[in-house]
Amino acid sequence: MALSDHPLVAICSRNPAKTLGARNVFSSFIKGSTFVEVDASQVARVQPIGLAQILGGASKRAGFALSEAKADFGVGIEAGLFHLAPHTHINLQVAFIIDRDGRSGVGLSSGFPIPEPLVATMKKDGLELDQYSRELVGADRVKKEEGIVYHLTKGRISRLQMTEQSVSMALVPWLNEKTYRTG
Repeated sequence: MALSDHPLVAICSRNPAKTLGARNVFSSFIKGSTFVEVDASQVARVQPIGLAQILGGASKRAGFALSEAKADFGVGIEAGLFHLAPHTHINLQVAFIIDRDGRSGVGLSSGFPIPEPLVATMKKDGLELDQYSRELVGADRVKKEEGIVYHLTKGRISRLQMTEQSVSMALVPWLNEKTYRTG
């Protein structure tokens, strides 16, 4: 699918950071894009841990959105914890995009470290990172567009920006058709 076809983009989320981030990126690269949000509750995990779970969740969301909305592009965005090295987990976002022709792209955002004692608690409790905003940043709630990362970086990086990073990277195959076109 070419980028100039004024596509219908289905985003499998109702989270404002994810939907606005995907809209911003597609609108900047593909003028005339239209959007639909698809409820992710049927395919979303509470707190994915490990790259396989994060990527799997993003892929399932994208495929579900594409199919459910009969769209040109399906976008799935999943945040989760990734074990980077001994005693080091980072939180990152993965975007998976699939088009109606079956082509796909994947992109990652920047990531930030999560304290290991909190990772152990999250694994034990099975709760999402957002449930621990008081422990991490002293706030009862954080805006979804800002996310915990906004507070940890003193306002320099937001969850919305992480979403834009991952979606931008996932669009690379369509932005470079000749380079990424395979057999």
